Amino acid sequence: MPRNGPRKAGKPRTQIDYSALEIEEDQYQTAPECKQAIVLSDWVRKWTLAKYILLGILGIGLLAAAFFLAVALALIIRAVTTDNTGFDSSHPDFALYKNTRFKACSSSTGSPDTTLLTEPECAIIRANLTASSGSDFGYLDRDLISSLPASSSSSSSNTNTTKHTWCALATCLSTFTVLPSTPLPAATILPHLLCWWTVMATSAGALWSASRILLSAFQTTPGSNSSKPCRGRRDMSILDWLFLAYDLLGPILLWWVSFGLFASSPAQSATVAITAWVAAWKLGAVMRYHPYSCLLGQLGEGAKKWVPRGFQGMALLQWAGGVYVMVVYLGEFGGKGDGLRGYECVSEEVGKVLGQGQANPVGECSAEELCGREGFFRNREYRAAEMFTADGRFALIAYFWIWTLMAVLPFVFLLIGWLGNKLVGDSAEKVKEDARYLWKVFNPGPSFYLAFASFISIFFSVSYAIHAVQTWNDASGYREGVVIFHEGCQALHVQLSPWRDFLDLSDYARAYRIVKMIFVA
Repeated sequence: MPRNGPRKAGKPRTQIDYSALEIEEDQYQTAPECKQAIVLSDWVRKWTLAKYILLGILGIGLLAAAFFLAVALALIIRAVTTDNTGFDSSHPDFALYKNTRFKACSSSTGSPDTTLLTEPECAIIRANLTASSGSDFGYLDRDLISSLPASSSSSSSNTNTTKHTWCALATCLSTFTVLPSTPLPAATILPHLLCWWTVMATSAGALWSASRILLSAFQTTPGSNSSKPCRGRRDMSILDWLFLAYDLLGPILLWWVSFGLFASSPAQSATVAITAWVAAWKLGAVMRYHPYSCLLGQLGEGAKKWVPRGFQGMALLQWAGGVYVMVVYLGEFGGKGDGLRGYECVSEEVGKVLGQGQANPVGECSAEELCGREGFFRNREYRAAEMFTADGRFALIAYFWIWTLMAVLPFVFLLIGWLGNKLVGDSAEKVKEDARYLWKVFNPGPSFYLAFASFISIFFSVSYAIHAVQTWNDASGYREGVVIFHEGCQALHVQLSPWRDFLDLSDYARAYRIVKMIFVA
């Protein structure tokens, strides 16, 4: 039967806490804002053609850098798997002839070169090579060979003679005593492939950072301010995380380990990347803006303030470290044989060689004197002679200073503006206003100056990439290296061949060197 009378009101099954919703809404409205690195004007943002042109330029540069890195990686894999034959690093002959073919070429009977020279011709050639070096030592390398006259004799009137090859000139040193030595890690500093990879990897990071900043600026709602609520880790894409992890692990953490080993013993240290500071400088700039500032915001305001400053201080220290490395490498850069000591003389073996009567009778140098002559065991130039000078080790120095200029260029413009205002006698307020304007105009955002320098490096790398691929199978420079000889001592020292950089030397920390190269350390 139906119940009569009013129904008793029951207790609601759910309750809505409106006060909690108000608090949550208030927290959302007051959430930390993630500031954009640059703010584009409305006409630039709305101009679709300009948008695609700017993003397209950065995208093409990034793809080009990635392509060149892939080419370099392919060359590394091929060298490791196919070009480590023709010598045995565990054989006793390796201490004498390294990974070169000097032994075969210097033999008058086994030389693969049919152009054998007479002793009078060899005497003239050795004198020319010694005179061109400006020291007591003569250097047999392809650079000096190419500068020799076509004729063996300076008085010869025959103009049909051809240039002598490295292998043919090696026969002129067949009677000299070959000094045994052990290559040190510094013997293979700054090969071309390593320099090229360092520049390309640094360029790729700078181009990605600039592309990310520009894309974020285009996505900002027209008419709004340059900030939007942070979402913390969700603002970071997978590529953002990958580039951040790469910069922290390689150019920063691993670089300091590498630099510490170099500072303790330069000769026992492998190559140190002198441009690694660019990664820390870039992070010090972009950490103040979206999306990295949103990530730091979860750690507190102190992290947002001091982490970017920490990276900037790190970049300054790494830059100073790069200058120090260049000072140590300076002799090697000059190619005058006065750089790092790259080889350790094996004095016991030298004594055995002299005791076996292999030294020329006119040589009057003892084993101690031979090992004491530093000119024998310092690096000459560890590079293939055909490589373009602008694309190798000197390019690495050039880009070090180009990136340095890009880092300080906004401050240079500020200094110019400040000096101009001082000369015309403007007020302090006018000086500050002009400084803010100049900073806004000439500082388009972090990484954009780096991106400009990266385009320069990519432009030059086009020629290097073509040259490297074309000459990779060129047999004309097969296992040729620098040979340093001394006429008075009738002795010589054979250095490592740069024909395949260090990639054919499996017993000399090849894997460690490749890892250091890939991570720009």
